[in-house]
Amino acid sequence: MKRFAIIAVSAFAAISFLFATGCSKGGGGDPLDDMITHTKAMLKIIKDNKADCGKVVTELESYTKKHKEEFEAIAKKGAEMEKSMSEEDKKKFAEKAMKKMEGLIKESMTVIMEINQKCPEQAAKIGEAMRAIK
Repeated sequence: MKRFAIIAVSAFAAISFLFATGCSKGGGGDPLDDMITHTKAMLKIIKDNKADCGKVVTELESYTKKHKEEFEAIAKKGAEMEKSMSEEDKKKFAEKAMKKMEGLIKESMTVIMEINQKCPEQAAKIGEAMRAIK
């Protein structure tokens, strides 16, 4: 039961991460593309290091530390963008984001659930690293 709870919480965190960052705007490009690029990079880190739970955490923490300033800028620009949008614009943007991120959400859920089953002791740290971009 404890393992299931960890997986469920981590899966929810992954979805929250993706939705929270969907409105973010990164380094001048399409905000969704910026978010997708970072998410894919983080998923690759997990996949490449899944044989060593400790290394997954170390590599994800290193990635988030390296990109911390960029993530902060994305969050700031995302908040500014949200303030300037009407409710209708927010709805349209959310629809666009969901369509564009559909495959990534499925991949993220699969990868996160797999690594959390294999590495339950590191699940919280992995989730924390994955939420760094929001």
